Amino acid sequence: MSQSPSGNTGNTPPPGTEPSLESFARLFETVHRLRAPGGCPWDRKQTHQTLRPYVIEEAYEVLDVLDQINTPEDLKKDSVKAAFREELGDLLMQVVLHAEMTHEAGVFDVYEVAEALNEKLIRRHPHVFGDVQANDADSAVASWEKQKAKEKADKPQSSVLDGVPRGMPTLQRAGRVIEKVTHIGFQWKDIHGPIEKVEEEVRELKAELLATEVKKDRVEAELGDLFFSLCNIAFLTKVSPEDSLRSFLRRFETRFRHVETRLKETGKSPDQSTLEEMDVYWNEAKAIEKAAAAQ
Repeated sequence: MSQSPSGNTGNTPPPGTEPSLESFARLFETVHRLRAPGGCPWDRKQTHQTLRPYVIEEAYEVLDVLDQINTPEDLKKDSVKAAFREELGDLLMQVVLHAEMTHEAGVFDVYEVAEALNEKLIRRHPHVFGDVQANDADSAVASWEKQKAKEKADKPQSSVLDGVPRGMPTLQRAGRVIEKVTHIGFQWKDIHGPIEKVEEEVRELKAELLATEVKKDRVEAELGDLFFSLCNIAFLTKVSPEDSLRSFLRRFETRFRHVETRLKETGKSPDQSTLEEMDVYWNEAKAIEKAAAAQ
């Protein structure tokens, strides 16, 4: 959903007009008008800092649509197609708004953003625009990282971990950190090491939980070690830890709603039921899932 209460500015192309580069020009002009004197009071009031939550919100709304796209056929559904187009537009609006503000400050405009991105894409893809060979996705990523390393070589305080935003969702950030250090060889040679590491971290967490005096900071530290080790296994098996947990949360919600529905049929609610009673319906929900997956 769009965060701005702004109305239509009259720049909508007539029916039948094919989108083109002119669509971008119209969009940039619309945002410029919204921010200009006499424009929308809400849009004119915004700053880079007030828009921070919307950048995150719009990105997550795009993810909500992506969760509905599991096959090429899903993308052809009218509801998914319309939602995807709208949410991508709302996310693009954030880019254009921030670029308009920097233009107002005399720093750079949206066209410079596009040009800088284009130059970086060409520079970071010598295996496409140069003579470097990359025959698969892994070698393409290696080529990208090698080029990035060259660009940062002259920076005295540079690190292989540069470019991983601290504001990223934690599981996603862990995955990016692991990816970056793996590319420079800081990784086990096979899955056995990471599995043993997880088992080691579970033992250490268990020891803290069963200690005579349970210390929150120690439990927190051991949980962090365990989470990171699990993220490493996710990376090595090409599973997104963020998507994995999101997927489980969807399953959890479906199962728990089933538990609530079945309890209501008996005239009870979860807080009026025992764990054993709820487990019966929880396992029932899992069996329904398994049967549906087998079809």
